[in-house]
Amino acid sequence: MPFYDFLKSVLLMNEKVVKTFKIARWGLSQDVQKNLAPNLTLLREIGVPQSSISLFLSYYPSTAFIKHTKFDELVKEVKNLGFDPIKSVFVHAIHVLASHRKVNWEHKIEVYQRWGLSKDETLFAFKKHPGCMTIAEENITKTMDFLVNRMGWPSEYVSRNPIVLLFSLEKRIIPRCSVFQILLSKGLIKKDLTLCTILQPKEKYFLENYVTKFQQNIPQLLEVYQGKSDLSDLGIGS
Repeated sequence: MPFYDFLKSVLLMNEKVVKTFKIARWGLSQDVQKNLAPNLTLLREIGVPQSSISLFLSYYPSTAFIKHTKFDELVKEVKNLGFDPIKSVFVHAIHVLASHRKVNWEHKIEVYQRWGLSKDETLFAFKKHPGCMTIAEENITKTMDFLVNRMGWPSEYVSRNPIVLLFSLEKRIIPRCSVFQILLSKGLIKKDLTLCTILQPKEKYFLENYVTKFQQNIPQLLEVYQGKSDLSDLGIGS
């Protein structure tokens, strides 16, 4: 079966077919029955839903094409780590493991261990959000340093909310944490607000609930959020 037709049989929607075809034109020279078709069949056999298979092929076509024997090993490894095939995170984990050599994987675990996380805690974070193992060492270090040493959040708390490690430190984490520090110092919010409550909401929600809402009390709040003013301008130590 030609590559384009095979994509259509799996992805069904023309929009997804065209998008995937554009980023994986090299598939035209591949025999889809050699690795791609057996790989997707394997996913179906272990209970991976069609929605996850479609997502997998759309976002990670190169991983979907890897040698079937290797793919079978990856699937077994992901299952052994405790991932549930029914959840979409299962196919994300396959891609991450496929993209990392064992030496790089072990090094990334060591990076997290420097911040006090055990191997089990790091694997727990990986199970929640596989993307945390794809982050560059420098970015992990900078973000953990800010959240742990500057904000005082325990490293294990970060490991339970690994998605925050994928946010931009300069564009999202620092501006939002600056707002958090100001509101906290003025007694306008509770100290027990979670890390994800501050960092995870979409931009519009955060602005409405943590910036605009309190601008009458603190006129400089928006400027601090936009990086035009510093915490010290409000008499708050950095």
